Amino acid sequence: MRLLVLAAVSSLSAAHFVPAPAWHTRVGKVHACPGVPASRCVQVFSVASTTRWRDCVGCLPHRTVAAMGKNDIAIQIDVARQSGRGLKPTFTWPPHIRRSQVVAGFEGLPSRISTWQGHTRLGKRDVDVFVLFGRPRPTDRQLQRANAELRRVRF
Repeated sequence: MRLLVLAAVSSLSAAHFVPAPAWHTRVGKVHACPGVPASRCVQVFSVASTTRWRDCVGCLPHRTVAAMGKNDIAIQIDVARQSGRGLKPTFTWPPHIRRSQVVAGFEGLPSRISTWQGHTRLGKRDVDVFVLFGRPRPTDRQLQRANAELRRVRF
């Protein structure tokens, strides 16, 4: 069983943000999804932000959000290999965020922050993207920067 778990963990790689000026990036470690054995689900998170990421990679970023200015952007990508999830994709890679898809107010985050979320499949991997903007309605420049950063992601 341990070999099966090690194989599941080693067969998954994180999304990698290509270094770009004014972006801070981090990559977490591959681990079992919460509440299930690694033989059923493993995941790994990556983040990029225009302000320093102040939370654990994979956590809802309350401290990062508190430090975000109105022009800041934070992106979190979760790559998982799991059985039986079956979610319908909401975009094809790379995503293209439109202002009409961005909403303000999310699970205890301040109303000055807006978010975009999406899910897709790449081969056998589930990819979830969570983007935060430092204002309730992102500017054209913020949308351009977020979309450019997502286009640079490598798997």
